[in-house]
Amino acid sequence: MEIKIKTEGDITVVTPVGRVDTSTAKAFEDALMDASSKSSKISVCFEQIDYISSAGLRVVLMLGKKLAAAKGALVLFGMPEKIHTVFKISGFDKILKICASLEESKQFFN
Repeated sequence: MEIKIKTEGDITVVTPVGRVDTSTAKAFEDALMDASSKSSKISVCFEQIDYISSAGLRVVLMLGKKLAAAKGALVLFGMPEKIHTVFKISGFDKILKICASLEESKQFFN
């Protein structure tokens, strides 16, 4: 798995590429926690993810809780339908902000 990180204004955009599973969840967690130590506004782009396991979901939830406690925000965007379905089945779509694009995600940071 590869993880790309860029800055859009005051928002950090994290783009994981590949699979987020048991073997890659730690690298995903490390990248997200590092990003959250530098920014309280994080968007995660899921456009290049083809699989996410419960380990990956746990990492996303941990980041959401950490940012909420710091008065920040986490927004997820660009999910392929099968990834979005995983978030719906797990109920995470009810507790995390999910939208279609980076541009749409920016409204949650104002």
